[in-house]
Amino acid sequence: MSSPRPLARPARYFHGGVPGLAPGDLLLPPDTTGAERTLTADVLGMGGQARRDRVYVTTGREVARVYAALFLDGALYEVEPVGELEADPDCAVAGVSYECPAARVVRVVDPVVLARARPFGAWLRKLDRATAQEARAVSA
Repeated sequence: MSSPRPLARPARYFHGGVPGLAPGDLLLPPDTTGAERTLTADVLGMGGQARRDRVYVTTGREVARVYAALFLDGALYEVEPVGELEADPDCAVAGVSYECPAARVVRVVDPVVLARARPFGAWLRKLDRATAQEARAVSA
């Protein structure tokens, strides 16, 4: 008789963006809130594939930290996706970034991630490193 396989650890999801949310609050997509200042708008402006009717979450805490900074002093949250998760078409690394109809804040990890703590290029390099690190963790 073979030994039972260990249970996989449930995924934790993070979101970096608008500050000021509290546990229990819903993160809603820009189409619902009417928000114009979003990273989704920035991605679309650069020719990326982002949806204004979705919220973006990641399994990588440090990935979300970069997005919080790129929001310009945004916040880092642990979240629970609401609705079906779909792979983020803009993320070339499977299993790291997802889109969903909404997400609920589980806890505030960092209420303010200061963009000025690093130059913009350094944040982008950190995003590349964090995404690669998370990809290794997901595939392990």
